[in-house]
Amino acid sequence: MSTEKPLFSRGWSPAILWMLVIFTLSSMPGSAFPKIRVFGISGIAHTFEYWLLGVLLLRSFLHSFPEKTIFMLALLAAGTAILFGISDEFHQLFVPGRCSELGDVIVDAIAAILGILLYVRKTAFSPNKK
Repeated sequence: MSTEKPLFSRGWSPAILWMLVIFTLSSMPGSAFPKIRVFGISGIAHTFEYWLLGVLLLRSFLHSFPEKTIFMLALLAAGTAILFGISDEFHQLFVPGRCSELGDVIVDAIAAILGILLYVRKTAFSPNKK
């Protein structure tokens, strides 16, 4: 009898749940958000969302494919986060009061890549590294 857990519960739950949070927030009509006129609040939100998504995706890929190089998995995590960001912006075209912006995709991509790079740097120099 195998004690191995299914792939979903072994490392993908946080990433998938976070993607659902992002999708849910993107599904809210523009009128559901307060009219805050603070410069950059949207950019800050996108940065946090995709920084964390990049980290969670990398952790999921590391857990699922430990035999692969960190470089390959970082590229895979970044690509996945960027594709999700593109699909999220496309999805917003169909949400009342929302729009799709190339600038958001760029912020999402940069944030995901920075999150991944910081995570790689942290784990590469961790004293607990095997």
